[in-house]
Amino acid sequence: MRRIRTPFVAAGALTAAILVGTTALAPDAEARVTEGRYRAATVVFGMTFRTYVAVDGHTLYDFGPLGAQRFHIVPTRTGGYYDAYGQRRVLNRRPGGGFSGPVFVGPVVVGHSDLRRTVH
Repeated sequence: MRRIRTPFVAAGALTAAILVGTTALAPDAEARVTEGRYRAATVVFGMTFRTYVAVDGHTLYDFGPLGAQRFHIVPTRTGGYYDAYGQRRVLNRRPGGGFSGPVFVGPVVVGHSDLRRTVH
C-alpha cells in the first residue's frame, strides 16, 4: 500500500507547487505602464529633452522633434521599460500616476526619464 500512495502524494505536491508558483507570478504579467497622455522629460548626458508621449497598450508613441516614433513597452512588476535611440528607458510607477526611472546605455546609467500625466 505504501508504494501506491507515494506517487500520488508526490504528484499532489508537484501540482500544488506549480499552482502556487503560477499564482505568485501572475501579478508580474499584469503590471504595465498606464494608458494615457504624458509629458516626458528626459535628461541624458546633462541635456534635457521634453516631448509629449502617448501610451496605448504596450506601445509608447513619442511626438518629439524627430517626428512621431513608436516603441514597444516591456511590462515589469514596477511598470515597464522600452528601448529608444540606443538607450533603455526604465519607467517605474510613482505615486500620483506618473513614471520615472534611469536611462541606460548598455550597463551604464547616463540619465533619468520622467513621465507626468497631462490633463485632457
